[in-house]
Amino acid sequence: MTQHTRTVLLVALWVGCVLLVRGPCSMAATSESPEPGTKFGGTYRRMLYNNPPTLDPAFTTDVFSRAVVTQLFNGLVQFDAHLNPIPAIAEFWEASQDRRTWTFSLRRGVTFHHGREVTADDFIYSFTRLLKAAKPGPLTDLLRRIQGAGDFMRGQAARVQGLQAVDRYTLQIVLEEPFAPLLAALGLANAAAVPREVVEQQGEQFARAPVGTGPFKFVRWEPGKEIVLQANDQYYEGRPFLDTVVFTIGSTFEEYFADFLKGNLEEALIPSEKTDEVRADPRYQTFQIVRKPTLSLLYIGFNTRHKPFDDRRVRQAFNYAVNKEAIVRDITKMGSLPATGALPPGMPGHNPDLRGYDYNPAKARQLLAEAGYPNGAGFPVVQLWTASKAESTKAELAAYQRYLAEVGVQVDIRFEHDWPTFLKMLEQGQYPMFRMSWSARIPDPDDSLWHLLHSKNHRVTNHMFYHNPRVDALLEQARQELDLTQRIALYREVERIVMDDAPWITQHNHVFQHLYQPYVKGMEVSLLGDWAVLMKKIWFEKYRPEGSPRTTQDVQPRQ
Repeated sequence: MTQHTRTVLLVALWVGCVLLVRGPCSMAATSESPEPGTKFGGTYRRMLYNNPPTLDPAFTTDVFSRAVVTQLFNGLVQFDAHLNPIPAIAEFWEASQDRRTWTFSLRRGVTFHHGREVTADDFIYSFTRLLKAAKPGPLTDLLRRIQGAGDFMRGQAARVQGLQAVDRYTLQIVLEEPFAPLLAALGLANAAAVPREVVEQQGEQFARAPVGTGPFKFVRWEPGKEIVLQANDQYYEGRPFLDTVVFTIGSTFEEYFADFLKGNLEEALIPSEKTDEVRADPRYQTFQIVRKPTLSLLYIGFNTRHKPFDDRRVRQAFNYAVNKEAIVRDITKMGSLPATGALPPGMPGHNPDLRGYDYNPAKARQLLAEAGYPNGAGFPVVQLWTASKAESTKAELAAYQRYLAEVGVQVDIRFEHDWPTFLKMLEQGQYPMFRMSWSARIPDPDDSLWHLLHSKNHRVTNHMFYHNPRVDALLEQARQELDLTQRIALYREVERIVMDDAPWITQHNHVFQHLYQPYVKGMEVSLLGDWAVLMKKIWFEKYRPEGSPRTTQDVQPRQ
């Protein structure tokens, strides 16, 4: 059967919808032409607020790991600036009419950083490795749906029947049943190809010194100081413009911003207390300001397994007790939007009519009394934990402390300054109440709702240990529902139930708001936010406008 006679079902990511397209099976990679005057060379210095727990793509769950891993690895597909799926190592793909059999044709000549060519067997190894892991990873639930995965995981089969290398450059995935978010999920960093011989030789050290296929290669990682990457001259899309990317680790928003103004960083997030100043002060006009909403949610989570948060009335009372609109408007700022539900604006399924919880201290007191705590009497002191170092975070949580004190609840603010430790404690359910953020990895509601709310993800990403059998069933149903209207209806019902159960206070949706040095070009920011910025597209313009505050280490691109 030739390419021109095949009928192909290509499933595109939905930006507002799921698009089912019949057409030729070949999808050409799209790449922007470099702008006139593009120069190669230079070192780009970025912020990284915490040490990543791992640089092994299979087990990456947080934004700090993702920001680095995204530059080091590739999977079968990737996303463009509009979050449409485009080819990566897979040059094109096709699906059977029942959407259970997917066939991916790989590019020839794609190599790992140590020089070996990538083949279909590398993806089979990478996926099988996740199914073997003692602890489930972010992609494990998808992989369990592959034909024969259950037998393999139970030790009843030596290989996964539904993962086949048809030939050296053709990978076939056969599912037990249709899975609506499949193509999007394969664009996750967790689905990247890794080289078996390096992983098995290095063991646990692979997470500290990874080898991928991406536009940049790993050089070194000094915990608490920096992670250094260098350009991959053999990258299949062509060498990136930059020579080096340096992630500087561990400063506060305010310290990074000061370093940026001194010329020691190429970009900086605008801290909350600087938002109004940056907009009003002409001296900031020298810099480039980029603002964009993101598919993210900052929330205050409750551990629903432990008293007093095992009582829905208590969780609802906390929601009514806090004026989060005032917190976001007066403290958080940064363009953030108060969140009324679980899905942010721009995410398919977002319900603009969902009201959430109003600020109503009287209602909060009533609910606490019904739960057995009249005027807060007998309510234990609650520890509220965070890993954020920002001054605005301290002010936010102090506001929670004040609001809850007004209904008789004493809150003790605690800071964990080591990010991996914070994640470990969350996974173990050690925090009764915590401040956490979720940034969508793909523009599909399954990515957020499944990982944050399904009981299968206790410890991994459902740190609230939330469990509602009805929600679990609806999320399972939505994964198999291929009708767009029905799928959105299912997710909106999930959101309605969850907001009534109140396992969290949904505080705000982030807005990407960064300053860039004037010579930085090629920034491409999607709704996924800063972790997903592709450094392979960035280049330096060889000039420094008059009045730029950059005072040290002016860029000297290679001619």
